Amino acid sequence: METMCAVVIREPGGPEALEIREVSVPEPGPGQLRVRVAAFGLNRADLLQRRGRYPVPPGYPEDIPGLEYSGVVEAVGPEVDDGWLGRRVMGITGGGAYAEFVVEPVETLIPVPEGLDLVRAAAVPEAFITAWDALALQG
Repeated sequence: METMCAVVIREPGGPEALEIREVSVPEPGPGQLRVRVAAFGLNRADLLQRRGRYPVPPGYPEDIPGLEYSGVVEAVGPEVDDGWLGRRVMGITGGGAYAEFVVEPVETLIPVPEGLDLVRAAAVPEAFITAWDALALQG
């Protein structure tokens, strides 16, 4: 079993409730790919989850926070074009981005534009996608 490091919520609480642990590397299923996380954003929801006040959507790790990330695609699951391999991407997830790897559906990934480094790209998805959703879909 291949392992990775992840920031894990040991128990609800403050920052002292977080610890780095070895966990299993997630494998991409049909329509999914695995991203080697370069950076992740810190959001209010992550702070609430750490305190036990933010329910995680079904299918996402309850003990590994992280809603937005950037990185490089390193593995693809069945039904995903190999052309994704090695691409720089960013995205929003239901949780689990505070880890070395995250597995996501291909349709949720956003290519990182040229000129935007991966650290800054990790801070883009939550703020900009939320604003776009509010203006374009909800408005």
